[in-house]
Amino acid sequence: MSHRSTGIYRIFESAAVYERFQRLLGSDAARRRFVRDFLRPSPGDRILDIGCGTGTILDYLPGDVDYVGYDLNPGYVEEARRRYSGRGRFFCARVDEAPEEPGGFDLVLAAAILHHLEDLEADRLIASARGHLRPGGSLVTLDPVRHPGQPLVARLLAALDRGRRVRTPEGYRALASARFPSVETTLLTDLMPIPYSHFLMRASTPSGDT
Repeated sequence: MSHRSTGIYRIFESAAVYERFQRLLGSDAARRRFVRDFLRPSPGDRILDIGCGTGTILDYLPGDVDYVGYDLNPGYVEEARRRYSGRGRFFCARVDEAPEEPGGFDLVLAAAILHHLEDLEADRLIASARGHLRPGGSLVTLDPVRHPGQPLVARLLAALDRGRRVRTPEGYRALASARFPSVETTLLTDLMPIPYSHFLMRASTPSGDT
């Protein structure tokens, strides 16, 4: 993984610190909008969350979704199990080692993950995501991005992210297009109250895909 976890970055390995920092950045409104406008889950959907962190996305999902999340950080997984016991199943695993689950998923979520991965690792994640989707299902990703005309503050914040592989829109799209025939993309510059740029992809399988 291309991930900073030493020095000052080490404090974000703590589930409590990570969540407090996210709230400070306005994560509540951002997550609510992300789920409503881009993830767009339906009641009863099966959702696989790659790099689920502490599972906080469950606060914004319909109550009857069938949710499975996994993350490499055991502290995050422990906190997710404590907070959301009975609402989801949580596992500790690498991002390209999804737990075996019966049936296909309607949605696979990989939020703030691809920019932590080198190209080969990212390709493995995307291939794994497609393999876990039902026909017509979608992989939804969200990551910081570098793009022309980006404000200096937003560019600096992206450069300081724990993930070392913040890509351009073309770089992210190339990863998804290698595995999915249909990729919709959105460049967001107003998801958070601070100057920050996100790149969202919704990569879908054909309805007859097997």
